[in-house]
Amino acid sequence: MLATLIDAPFDSDEWLFEIKWDGFRALAGIGAKRDVTLTSRNGLDLLGRFPELADMGKDFTEAPVLVDGEIVSLDASGRSSFQRLQNHLNRTENASAHLAFIAFDVIYANGEDQRQKPLQERKEILASIVKKGAKRVLYSSHVLGRGKDLFAAASAKGLEGIIAKKRSSTYLEKRTRDWVKIKAQKAQECVIGGYTDPQGARTGFGSLHIGLYDASGQLNYAGNVGTGFSRETASMLLDKMKPLAIARCPFAQRPQKHVRDSHWISPQLVAQVRFSEWTEDGRMRHPAFLGLRTDKKPRECIREIPETRR
Repeated sequence: MLATLIDAPFDSDEWLFEIKWDGFRALAGIGAKRDVTLTSRNGLDLLGRFPELADMGKDFTEAPVLVDGEIVSLDASGRSSFQRLQNHLNRTENASAHLAFIAFDVIYANGEDQRQKPLQERKEILASIVKKGAKRVLYSSHVLGRGKDLFAAASAKGLEGIIAKKRSSTYLEKRTRDWVKIKAQKAQECVIGGYTDPQGARTGFGSLHIGLYDASGQLNYAGNVGTGFSRETASMLLDKMKPLAIARCPFAQRPQKHVRDSHWISPQLVAQVRFSEWTEDGRMRHPAFLGLRTDKKPRECIREIPETRR
C-alpha cells in the first residue's frame, strides 16, 4: 500500500499519524520455523543485502506472520537516515547506528489474512505480536488526530516527514489517498543519466546528471548533483556507471552545462536526492546525493507533486 504526497499537515480524529521512516520499504515474512524473507516493492530479495536481519523472526510472539515496514539505520536518538543506511550497505562507515526493521502494518497473523480489517485493528494486532524489548524489530507507534503537532516535532528534529493513515482503511495494494505523506524535507528518487569529469583534487567523477520520467515516458533533465559523496561512495558509483556507458545523451533536453566533460550512461541507476526547491524550469536547487536505490525501478522516478488534501 502506497501513500499519496500532499502539501500540508492536518488534524483529524479519523486519522492516525506516524513518523515517515527513511530507509528501504520491505515486506517481512516470518515462516513457521522462524525463517525470514525480506522483499522489496519490486520483488527483490533484501535479506541478502541485510543479513543482520536474518534473526528477526525471534522478535515476534508467533509465526507465521507477514508484516509491512521499513529497513532503517537508527542513530542513538532513534532517527533514521537513508545516507547512513547506504554507507552501511557499502561498508564505507563503521557506525554504531542500529540496523532495524520498523513494522507499521500487518498483512497476515493469527492464522488469517488481516488486509480487510480496519487499520486501527491491524495496528493493535501488530503491537501484540512484536515482542517487548525486541532486538531487530520495532513497532511504529502513532498519534491519533494530531498531525500538525507530529509534523512540527518531525521538522524540529530534522526528520523526513510524517505519514497520515485513515484509521478505518483496509490494506489496498496500490497508491491511495487513505494513506498520505507530508514531507518536512524535499527528497526525490532520480535516474542517473551521466556524470562529469572530476575537477581539482577530486577523484572518480565531478557530478551526476539526473533526470525524471514524465507521463509520456520521456526522461527530462532535472539537474546536476555535485555534493553528498565520500571518496568511497564516489569510487563505488563510478564502478557501477562505467559499464553502462552510451554515446548519446539519454535526456530529452541536453544539459547546457558541463557538456564537454560529460559521459552518458544508460538510465538504469536510481539515486535518492535531497534538495531545497524546484526551479521554474524543472531543475532541483542545491541537490545532494544520499545514496542509490536498488529497490526502485528507473521508470518509477517521476516528479512528486504534492496534492491538496480534499
